[in-house]
Amino acid sequence: MKRDASRATSKESTIVPANAVRPPRPIRSVALLATVFVTGVCVMIIEILGTRIIGPVFGVSLFVWSALLAVTLASLAVGYYTGGLLADRAPTAGVLGRVTVTAGLLLGVAPAAIYFVLAVGQQLGPRLGPLLSATLLFAPCLMALGAAGPIAVRLGIEDVLVAGRRVGTIYAVSTAGSLAGTLLTAFVLIPLCDTHQILFGTASLLIATGGMWLANRKASTVLVLLLVPALALLGTGAKLPAGIKILSRSQSLYGLVEVIDDAGRGVRFLRADHSVIGAQFVADRTAGFAFLHLLEVLRFMRPSTRHLLQIGLGIGSLPTALQPYGMISDVVEIDPVVVRFARQYFHFSTPGHVFVEDARTFLRRTDRKYDVIVHDAFTGGATPEHLLSVEVFQRIRQMLTPGGVLALNFPGYPDGPGAQASEAIARTLRTVFSSVRAFADSSPEDRTLGVANITFFASDAPLSFEIPADARFENGSCRSVLRSFVSWEVLRNVPDGPLITDRWNPLTRLQLAVAEAHFEAMNELLPREVWLQ
Repeated sequence: MKRDASRATSKESTIVPANAVRPPRPIRSVALLATVFVTGVCVMIIEILGTRIIGPVFGVSLFVWSALLAVTLASLAVGYYTGGLLADRAPTAGVLGRVTVTAGLLLGVAPAAIYFVLAVGQQLGPRLGPLLSATLLFAPCLMALGAAGPIAVRLGIEDVLVAGRRVGTIYAVSTAGSLAGTLLTAFVLIPLCDTHQILFGTASLLIATGGMWLANRKASTVLVLLLVPALALLGTGAKLPAGIKILSRSQSLYGLVEVIDDAGRGVRFLRADHSVIGAQFVADRTAGFAFLHLLEVLRFMRPSTRHLLQIGLGIGSLPTALQPYGMISDVVEIDPVVVRFARQYFHFSTPGHVFVEDARTFLRRTDRKYDVIVHDAFTGGATPEHLLSVEVFQRIRQMLTPGGVLALNFPGYPDGPGAQASEAIARTLRTVFSSVRAFADSSPEDRTLGVANITFFASDAPLSFEIPADARFENGSCRSVLRSFVSWEVLRNVPDGPLITDRWNPLTRLQLAVAEAHFEAMNELLPREVWLQ
């Protein structure tokens, strides 16, 4: 009796319910892992590429990155839950195929909607605009990609005794796909391909992967695979106003860079995402921004200056303007496209060296000395915070010759509750240098948004801004600025507070109000259709 019972128990343990998921065949197992790998790749492509789509309208700022991360996480969470429900109701390969194809179709539709979505989002400003835009453009596709995971797990379970191993393998492969997608996007796709090409390629990959599971089930799969190329014809962009022309554009590793001509004002602009990082009057090739004329006071402050370092090139207005006075300028610029456009469209040239790298790495490795260092790294409504700290200013001081001057351009509020970032910069500079003064680039009456380009001058020697009566100037605008800016001094009395260090750097938070004001200023400087291109 005991032997019979033992046999019965053994037989019962091998009984498999009729509706159970059958163990995947080896080929099907490989296809399953390939599917989760592809979905992992595509999630990261969408997340990273989102900054390239939303950034030109809102700037690649804390708001944009936060919006994309929030939308990605929320969408995947909804997708995981929905996929779990689908996996319990119908754990079939067809469901996985349809979900994956749906993700591809939703991503394929996105380019056709980009202009309209961003146009609506632009009206909501730099905080809510990126969140709405990311939700409408990417959330549907990301939810479908999230749903694929639980379905793949359900299909991949061969035996409850090894369920943990199978689930772990699937999640490991999916994460490996995300890693591959991150590296592929940053190092291959973005440098080589247009944003829309990457979107359509990713959508096609998803549809082809999903179609693999549907190929033997529906004859209409081929039609589905042809749908994404057709969707490419639906995209539409903004029509530029009369007199505005885009001379050239390039997607660099750091964002969208464009050269824009405004025939009505006779000005040529260099755009980097949602910032204008340089402006030049076409007729006489002089600088279009007042703070650059203000910086030309350096030739009067230190007439003997011969070696200048500029951190952040823009269009190269300052090195070009100072070159006739015997100043040889080295330049550090992180974006090679900015350097190329400055030379090609804004006549930038220098007898010095141009270093294409992050300024922080250059400051750390160089042993060069300079009479003047100009710090003008700015985009998207903020200065990169890793370039503004006690440690950076101390290193710059070491690189200056005796009596040398640091000139720092910092967009911010010169007074009022929004001036905390500007005050923090002033405190930090005054800890490193014995003489520090700050000037706005316009009179208080002309600061319509309250924000100004604040130029800090810092040195261990006394600072004098006396300009000879017989001084020569580029044009009337330059003369007006240099004869007036001393009366625009700001930040004379700065309250006590913490310093900016590498370990404690709150500038991103303190500059949120500046980023919003900068967003409005850029929309006033150029028509909204330019930013929506």
